Amino acid sequence: MIDTHAHLSEECYKDRLDQIIEQMPADNLSKIFTVAYDLKSMIDCVDIAHKYSNVYAIIGVHPENCDQFEECKDTLIDLCKDPKVVSIGEIGLDYYWNNANKAEQQRVFVEQLRIAHSEHLPVAIHVRDAIGDLIQVLKDNKHLLKYGVLIHCFSESVESFRELKKLGCKVAFGGVSTFKNAVKVKQVVAEAELNDFVLETDCPYLTPEPLRGKAQNEPKYVKYIMQNIASLKGVDEKTIDNCTTKNALDLFTKAK
Repeated sequence: MIDTHAHLSEECYKDRLDQIIEQMPADNLSKIFTVAYDLKSMIDCVDIAHKYSNVYAIIGVHPENCDQFEECKDTLIDLCKDPKVVSIGEIGLDYYWNNANKAEQQRVFVEQLRIAHSEHLPVAIHVRDAIGDLIQVLKDNKHLLKYGVLIHCFSESVESFRELKKLGCKVAFGGVSTFKNAVKVKQVVAEAELNDFVLETDCPYLTPEPLRGKAQNEPKYVKYIMQNIASLKGVDEKTIDNCTTKNALDLFTKAK
């Protein structure tokens, strides 16, 4: 399996990273993508990716940090050329915490789409309470999506999934897909074809069932997400393991 979205630069993993990486073969994990959201985490994620051969970095400015974009821009462009950087992310729109700066969020989002296009990289997108505007921005900038789009931690409606699929986007299913009340996500899982999605944990956040509320999330818990999706789709776990790994490598080609 590949965990396509983990935050290994977080302080909670500082003293446990070696152990997490050493256990990857036993946990049936082939690769982990560690994801940034601001200048410091970009640098930290690239450093971690260089330390471990089976870890890769996704770097970008999260919409909550869009006011920091100009100071991050040159570093972002420089680091994109690093062989261990596989994508720009997590970028996008988030109106949950701040809907007063919608225009600035959209501007920074499009700027990072442009950088990804110029660097021949896919993008990993965060969206919260902003799906309508996100789809419109992607439609308006479809020419910048040539190298692939992943909507991380997908929890939107089937109708939104269909619109995004028309634009060539893939989605990532994480811990939310295991929650009992996640009706919308389960509907998307049921409709999605096997080449439409990948796996992620978003650790240390969103620990999946059956460990929700009992343990801090980490990459090895992606197995619970994989098992749940296999059950929801009525296929064997090996099929989900194989297809999501292939989908991730087809999208994040620098990790092959």
